[in-house]
Amino acid sequence: MSQTTPHKAKLVLLHALTPVHVGTGQAVANIDLPITREKATGFPIIPASAFKGVLRDHFKFSAKWDNDKLTKAFGSEPPQPNDTERQPVGGDWAFTDLRILCLPVRSFYGTFAYVTCPLVLRRFKQMMQVFVGSELFSEVPAVEGTQVLLASDKTLSRDNKVYFEELDLEAKDDEPTRQVANKLARKLFGENNKEVQVLLNRFAIVSDQVFDYFSETATEIAARVRLDDATKTVAGSALWYEEFVPAESIFYGFVVHTKQLPEAQVALDELKVDGYLQIGGEATIGRGLCRVVIQ
Repeated sequence: MSQTTPHKAKLVLLHALTPVHVGTGQAVANIDLPITREKATGFPIIPASAFKGVLRDHFKFSAKWDNDKLTKAFGSEPPQPNDTERQPVGGDWAFTDLRILCLPVRSFYGTFAYVTCPLVLRRFKQMMQVFVGSELFSEVPAVEGTQVLLASDKTLSRDNKVYFEELDLEAKDDEPTRQVANKLARKLFGENNKEVQVLLNRFAIVSDQVFDYFSETATEIAARVRLDDATKTVAGSALWYEEFVPAESIFYGFVVHTKQLPEAQVALDELKVDGYLQIGGEATIGRGLCRVVIQ
């Protein structure tokens, strides 16, 4: 990306309404179907390829785009095994992976919290500067050890204590944290003040070490079985375990216009979404329903 003539980009926010499974197809330890994670951090991600395909179908069926316009924006579909002559064509729009922004964690008070950490917020701020050329918030609060910063002291804490899962943390009501939460909430929910207030009441920033622990332990593990039709018992080798990113998780990513005028064929201004998409596997059992906001 040129620093003198940056390409246009848009921020993508994804709010999981049901558990999401975008897997690797490889077993790890006792989990047969784990979710996709970043190599360096181990944080959950949604690969760009998974999101791009879903968005392509959204514009194909909801916006009624024809194949020519879809190819110009998203590129050609992958060739079939017996199609050796057709060459792939790149589209105008490039997609980044969707990274975790807030992870829902059980709380003794307030039921659950939207938890993030300084590392996640710094990376988000850096990506905003690179792709959009602006900042959503100016200051990333610093958190150490067993401290937790809250945007509100009314929901998650009692007597300056917060209990996330089995962890006992020292709570602090923090104005910079409130500003970060307010900016994120309004970017995701717009002027829906009720939803904005819910996120503000439950927003918490923990240390990088604590967030790393939650990213490993706060996901959902579900046992799946297939029954034998005759005996109604588990069929042979038909018991497996799947991992899901829990409902209420919030991800972010970016869509970048790879071409500039006059070479651009489909303007990025046409990329506007504020609705519900199904992402990942297990759609027939209600997994992967997400609200996606691209402004």
